[in-house]
Amino acid sequence: MSQCCCVSQDQVVSLTDTVKIELKYGQTGDFQCEIPSERVICYHQSPEPLSDVKQKMQQALNSPLELPPLNLAIVPGDKITILVDPQAPEAGAIIDAVWAYLLKCGISIEDLTILQAAVDSEGGVSELQNSVSDELQQQANWVVHNPESQDDLGYLGTSTGGERIYLSRHLLEADFILPIEKVGYDPLIGYAGGGSSLYPGFSSMEAIVRSRGQSHRELTPSDSRPLRQLIDEVGWMLGLQYSLQVIPAGGQQAADIIFGSLEAAFRKGKELLDRVWRVEPEYKAEMILVAIESGPAGHQWNQLGSVLETARNLVTQDGRVVLLTQIDADFGEGMQLLASCHEPLDAIKPLRDKLPLDLVAATQLALAGDWALVCLLSQADSDRVEDLFIIPLEDEAEIRRLLQTDETVTVIASAQHTYGQLKQD
Repeated sequence: MSQCCCVSQDQVVSLTDTVKIELKYGQTGDFQCEIPSERVICYHQSPEPLSDVKQKMQQALNSPLELPPLNLAIVPGDKITILVDPQAPEAGAIIDAVWAYLLKCGISIEDLTILQAAVDSEGGVSELQNSVSDELQQQANWVVHNPESQDDLGYLGTSTGGERIYLSRHLLEADFILPIEKVGYDPLIGYAGGGSSLYPGFSSMEAIVRSRGQSHRELTPSDSRPLRQLIDEVGWMLGLQYSLQVIPAGGQQAADIIFGSLEAAFRKGKELLDRVWRVEPEYKAEMILVAIESGPAGHQWNQLGSVLETARNLVTQDGRVVLLTQIDADFGEGMQLLASCHEPLDAIKPLRDKLPLDLVAATQLALAGDWALVCLLSQADSDRVEDLFIIPLEDEAEIRRLLQTDETVTVIASAQHTYGQLKQD
């Protein structure tokens, strides 16, 4: 369970009391400080990770939600495809546990395909393969989907909206498909998971480009969105039944794993996600201090998208957003476009016209830069960071100096997983 320390107006707080803050960031960063309690509006901490992923998987696989046991759904000779979300934490340990179960069901390893999406981070694909057992590394069929290869695609059907849907042949030709997905907040579709890794990620490049768009600031994660509806329809057309939905903890760990029908597992996953990762203070803070950790897909500028949306929701106008990261990645096309502008909002229309891969992060950065003062601790070049309308921070000492004011503060650990809004009456 996550922990959130919030201070309300009717609480009596001693002026000598302090809140001890500890924030992991990047791959190795560990920031610690103390802030007077009367200044802390909210301190949201990460949920506790699972102590034994293998044991949790055994329990989950033996008791699927709203479906019979998995051994009744597969038979020896079935072609099995495990579909892996690049954002899913503990994916290696989960795959090992699934294979141990499949082996007992008489499945041959030659009939097992592990299907991955190409990721931006260096080594992201090979890292997963290196994290599983030697048997799986050497004998399973490992496939990285290429959305630009027509030979890798097949026609699934036409959606109710008239869109022709193409998917990886490794999905269309499988007898049984098992998605392993992270349940998370997504600026475009509300909630990621529940089949969202399937489409458009394992479709054509045309579908991937077509799905890019702006986040909907006026919508909450549970509000209906056209792309989410299309994802649900694609899952139904493909006949997805079972799924593994993973709730993230801090870093690259998992807080919970749910197995069962796609709909039931996703429904429970969203409930658990809201319980541990939704941040809802009563008031906006004058400063937001957020930490961003490296995830299964690496430590990239793209991680800033949802983080900055949360920050804008929770910080006062002209307040400060302080980001703790170890990002040292090249700018994508969207970031380069933002860096070429005179004012943050000048980038909005060109971003919408070009639809770059980092559209969401670049857009959120432009909006945040117009709303508040954004400060960033990273390993990126300071001059280039300034081009993004961000104040670069050199070290943790600068952050401590920023905190030596009388400003109210909200602190968020592992902010890449959160969704923030003011508490609703």
